[in-house]
Amino acid sequence: MSKLTNLWYIVPLRLWVGYYLLQQGFAKYKRDFPHGDWIGRQIGDVPTLETFEWYKNFLINTVVPHKELFGQLVMYGELAVGVCVLLGLLTRYASIVGIFLMANYFCAIGYPKGGASQAQQITFAVSFLVFILSSPGRVLGLDALLFSRGGGGPPRRGAR
Repeated sequence: MSKLTNLWYIVPLRLWVGYYLLQQGFAKYKRDFPHGDWIGRQIGDVPTLETFEWYKNFLINTVVPHKELFGQLVMYGELAVGVCVLLGLLTRYASIVGIFLMANYFCAIGYPKGGASQAQQITFAVSFLVFILSSPGRVLGLDALLFSRGGGGPPRRGAR
């Protein structure tokens, strides 16, 4: 476990996940996602949804009454995570937001529908977990510039 991961292997995954989320967010932006019937199209009939009871209550009592706000959070969240992961900018923080998005997608869409929808959310969540643990933005990404140990960073442990 003490060996470092060769981050070059993770870059194609990072680029694909970033591109996919950016493309999804941009498609939502183009069709004015927050102001449409996104709950009906994406989730379905919320009162009859077969998901976790606590999540169904959250959807009914919080999301549905504020559907435009949550529509914007989804759309801009996908855009922001997509851009950050694609550019390797604040990759770990963007991945935390990405896991949060995927957890919500899983509860609202993946778990009730199962199959490919469920597998997609789980696959993206695992990818974000890999990004958090390995910080692939340090290779071909802006994280390398932001977090370089070149001058002003804190000293390493054991360095004399």
